Amino acid sequence: MAVNEELIQQMDDAAEKAKAEIEQNIDRLSARDVIDWWKKWYLKTGHKRLGRILLAIGKRTGNE
Repeated sequence: MAVNEELIQQMDDAAEKAKAEIEQNIDRLSARDVIDWWKKWYLKTGHKRLGRILLAIGKRTGNE
């Protein structure tokens, strides 16, 4: 596996962990909590992946 492919896989794996974390707590998170979640994960996953996670949650809950 090439270095870029490994990095992408690591970012995808981290995004899955970030997604599980926010989904577990979504009903009780404040805006500050979401900011802290973003700061924790954005270097490991990238902004786009985190944004996609939040948008997918919004679509599922009807908050588009």
